[in-house]
Amino acid sequence: AYSTVGTPDYIAPEVFMQTGYNKLCDWWSLGVIMYEMLIGYPPFCSETPQETYRKVMNWKETLVFPPEVPISEKAKDLILRFCTDSENRIGSNGVEEIKSHPFFEGVDWGHIRERPAAIPIEIKSIDDTSNFDEFPESDILQPVPNTTEPDYKSKDWVFLNYTYKRFEGLTQRGSIPTYMKAGKL
Repeated sequence: AYSTVGTPDYIAPEVFMQTGYNKLCDWWSLGVIMYEMLIGYPPFCSETPQETYRKVMNWKETLVFPPEVPISEKAKDLILRFCTDSENRIGSNGVEEIKSHPFFEGVDWGHIRERPAAIPIEIKSIDDTSNFDEFPESDILQPVPNTTEPDYKSKDWVFLNYTYKRFEGLTQRGSIPTYMKAGKL
């Protein structure tokens, strides 16, 4: 594949390179998601898509683990094995390679679908909502106080101040400068 689609924070470097990629780019994304779940934010998070792109392309320098957030060595190793060059990425030899990583030690893969949910849910009927939070109707039905805000007659007001900018440098095939393809900015 050659298209560049997705949220820049989660896109593998080979996708940005636009030289072709395969399913291994999904393992990179999984590593980014794992990092975000354990650390609290994505590893390449930036103010602009261009800065995110720069961080992803320079992942060897920018993929760091903050010392103030405790994370196991097994988790750190798995993230680093996901977020690496595609030819060395865990999963390149199949999913069993991932399942056998020490991070997953003790996971009974053969019976994982039989494991009960952490929170037992009992559904009494097709329209049962008892598993959702209760919101008293008295709060919902209170009249909204009049404000001095303008009364918009059109639904277009939700698009006020909305702008869209297509970042051609991230989406056009063949537009990445040679020095960026080498991963050096």
